[in-house]
Amino acid sequence: MSTSPSPTTVPEARARIDEINERVVELLAERQAIVDALCELKADADRTVRDPEREAELLAHVRAVADEAGLPPTLAETLFEEILAHSVERQRRQRADGDAEPSAEESSAEEPADKATGAVSTCGAQA
Repeated sequence: MSTSPSPTTVPEARARIDEINERVVELLAERQAIVDALCELKADADRTVRDPEREAELLAHVRAVADEAGLPPTLAETLFEEILAHSVERQRRQRADGDAEPSAEESSAEEPADKATGAVSTCGAQA
């Protein structure tokens, strides 16, 4: 995937890893900003935070892309499950001041941590 030559020293390899890590963090920050905007759009459309169908599609796609890239699909899936969980929690906190009640579908799909906090939202988490 990369067109850069392979590193030839440990410091060079570590420097390249540091650069990649920075790009990953920048992309996660960009993704989070888009999810925040999506949260508002879905709130305006009276949509719930969780969309299990979209989550399943996203995870299947991530697994396929990982497999094509030579990355273990389970690793990619695990990482994105964590990203999704963070997105859901962030959006629920974002909307916690609202008086919206979760739908029956939303209530049955909540993770235990969400039940513990009692956070409620009407905006969407998947991006």
